[in-house]
Amino acid sequence: MQISNMFSHYTIRQRLILLNYITFALIFALVFIYSYQLVSLEHKLVVMEQTDDLFNSILELRRYEKNIILQLEDEDNLAKAEDSLKDIAGLFNQLSPKLSELPANDQFLRLKKNFTAYRNIFNRWCAGEDCVMSAAGTQDNILIRQHGQELVENAAELDRLNRRYISQGFKRIFFWLTFMPVVIFVTGAIIFFTHIKNILNRLSSLQKATKDMTAGEIKPIPILKSPDEITELVLSFNKAVAELGQKQEELIQSKKMATIGTFSSGIAHEINNPLNNISLSTDALLEEFDSMDEEEIKEILDDIMIQTERASKIVRNLLDFSRAKSSESEPLYIDYILHKTTDLIANELNIHKITLEKEIDDMLPMVNGDLQKLQQVFLNLIINAEQAIVEDGKISVHAMATDNGYVRTSISDTGPGIDPEHLSQIFDPFFTTKEAGKGTGLGLAIVYGIVKKHGGYIEVASELGEGTTFSVYLPALQEEKI
Repeated sequence: MQISNMFSHYTIRQRLILLNYITFALIFALVFIYSYQLVSLEHKLVVMEQTDDLFNSILELRRYEKNIILQLEDEDNLAKAEDSLKDIAGLFNQLSPKLSELPANDQFLRLKKNFTAYRNIFNRWCAGEDCVMSAAGTQDNILIRQHGQELVENAAELDRLNRRYISQGFKRIFFWLTFMPVVIFVTGAIIFFTHIKNILNRLSSLQKATKDMTAGEIKPIPILKSPDEITELVLSFNKAVAELGQKQEELIQSKKMATIGTFSSGIAHEINNPLNNISLSTDALLEEFDSMDEEEIKEILDDIMIQTERASKIVRNLLDFSRAKSSESEPLYIDYILHKTTDLIANELNIHKITLEKEIDDMLPMVNGDLQKLQQVFLNLIINAEQAIVEDGKISVHAMATDNGYVRTSISDTGPGIDPEHLSQIFDPFFTTKEAGKGTGLGLAIVYGIVKKHGGYIEVASELGEGTTFSVYLPALQEEKI
């Protein structure tokens, strides 16, 4: 998570550029380190070669020293010993600046000090022309042999320290050549795949939201605090979702008005009946008012009030259904919604000689929903059934609780049924089997979207010549949630 947050304020393009810079910087750093290590190793190998020469020169000097003590080839041994001293002194001068910053410097200084003491004793021992074997057994012989032995031991220790230091150098180079590239590669891979996973997850969320939107479930995508291209895409998507949601509400409202137009003749006929009764009662009251007693006048006025209330109820139901308001979910009884819906269209069905049969179980659990939208769902399904029957048929409305926690409402008709090849398309927007100009193909798409928003689902079963049944499943509220 921290790795992701490091780059959260960069766009994807900037991240790719930054990763390229980091990659080239690491490659350059590794090349520099490798070059430095190799140059350093070469320097150490030169030093080791010179310390080997120093050690070999000291061994050679000791051999000449032994020959001198044993009085073998006096003149040649002495000259060769003096040449070895000069060679060793030269090697000390070469090694001094090279070993000054190395761990073996203390041992080198110790060796150099021992060599100085040895050379002083040797010069005193072999001063002049009387540096001969007769000097054997003297105190100087003992001292020079002691210092010579220490010289060999110190030189061997110096050589050993340098070899160990070079071995450590090889290990460091091996470390930089193997372990560090692996660490860098693994770290880079983690960063790369973390960002790839982040991008793919966000694209997957966008893809899922797009699929949900095509299925009627319109909802925005949460926005991450990252000013990259995907965030811009999500912002554009959310803006489209907001506008689409608004258009959908407008579409639902326009569909309501179209639905009202569909059964307007029935509404007009239903309102006309109480108005006619009111008119007849009023005429009778005006014509015979003087001859009526108080009780008869009261009965006529009561009848006028009843008919007025009946007309008012019809208009009020119609206004409640057609009124545009914000979506509000609340606990509702399905039977209340169904009765309120069928009241709107009952007279329309009577005009077309269609029987409406209702079979609603008692004590149904409540559902959580929007009254107007659920009313539109059932009204659209009943109107579709009416249009399928045309005249002389039956529409059945059944409501019952299911064993899996849903309330099922089934609306069946005795119409001609739906062709099996069309069943998989009937909820698609703009798909319709009606003649041109008689259907938009949006009714069932809106029904599907509303039901899905309420957490439910809808099923359809149909056989040609037998009719069609639409079953709406809405999740029942648990008692503790009511």
